[in-house]
Amino acid sequence: MFIQKRIAVSTSCSVFLLVCGFGFLFAQDNSERRFDKIERVAAVDLAEIGLAGAISALRVTINPGTKTPIHTHDGRTSVFVLVQGTLTEHRGEVSREYEAGDVGTVAEGVTHWAENKGSIPVIYVETNTTAN
Repeated sequence: MFIQKRIAVSTSCSVFLLVCGFGFLFAQDNSERRFDKIERVAAVDLAEIGLAGAISALRVTINPGTKTPIHTHDGRTSVFVLVQGTLTEHRGEVSREYEAGDVGTVAEGVTHWAENKGSIPVIYVETNTTAN
């Protein structure tokens, strides 16, 4: 099931989320383009407040003409907010487009992949929750 909602995204919020602890790269189809980037911007161990699990936030950039690998959300649930561009997400035979300001969710156990068919980088912020 897709859940989508459009919200306002402020510049001050996206600037704050640029602060990162580490970054890493994932594969892309076109080796001539810059790699897509995933930056970890926050991590919270919920044990600090007496709860089980953890929350983390990532800033993801998908360059024009590139895709994320197909993957399954094992042990995590995600909520993402699209900051820039248009993201096309694929779950089996179902595809959905998200635009700046849209909010989507990916439940634990869902297999999907996404691509940027546009001419500008897609940027979104993803918050993940885990039980342990």
